[in-house]
Amino acid sequence: MLDNHSGTDRLILVSDDPAASEALAVHLTRHGFVLVGQVRSAEAARIAARYTEPDVVLVDAAIGGGWRAVVEALDGVLESGRIAVLASYWGADERQEAAESGIGAAILKAVEGGALALRLREIAGHA
Repeated sequence: MLDNHSGTDRLILVSDDPAASEALAVHLTRHGFVLVGQVRSAEAARIAARYTEPDVVLVDAAIGGGWRAVVEALDGVLESGRIAVLASYWGADERQEAAESGIGAAILKAVEGGALALRLREIAGHA
C-alpha cells in the first residue's frame, strides 16, 4: 500500500551493497520519497548532502567504514537529527552509541511496508 504523500521528501541512501540500496530506493520512492542521491561512502554522502540538501539521509549500518564515519562526514553539512541508520540488530551498547551520536533514529531492518517511510518522514520533519 502506498502512502498518501506528495513525494517531496528528499532522500539520500548511503550503502555499499548495490542490491540492498536499489531495493530500498524502489521501496521508498514508491512511498513518496524523491531519491536525490544513492552513494556508497561517507565522503560521497557529504558531497551529495552539500549539493542536494536532502530532508533525510538513510545509512546502512553495515557500510564499509561504519555508519559513524558517515555521521561524522555529514557533521556541519546536515543536521545530525536528519540521519537515520538502518541495522539488522541494535543491542543496548549500539543503541546508546547511536543516541549519543545525535542521529534521528536507529531503525531495524525488520521494519516493513510503509512503516519505514513513515519513520523517515518523521525524521525529516514532514510526518
